[in-house]
Amino acid sequence: MSYRLLVSIEVIEFIERLPSKTREALRLAIRSIGRDPMGRSDALDRDATGRRIQIAVIGDYAVMYWVDEADQHIKVLDIHAADQ
Repeated sequence: MSYRLLVSIEVIEFIERLPSKTREALRLAIRSIGRDPMGRSDALDRDATGRRIQIAVIGDYAVMYWVDEADQHIKVLDIHAADQ
């Protein structure tokens, strides 16, 4: 199945402030989420509406995303320190 990867501007701005090595690792990991969203997930959560939110831990960071099957989108919603 082919998905379109959508990344929130807040995630992009957060990543852009990180050191270049970390930035590149996160970009590569987000691209891999786009190719195989279920294979990259380390944990699951639910948002306020009950949607399944996938969580991928990449180094020191947790990337939260939602697989929207109806629209064929992967929506990267948030990134934060993995220990939060």
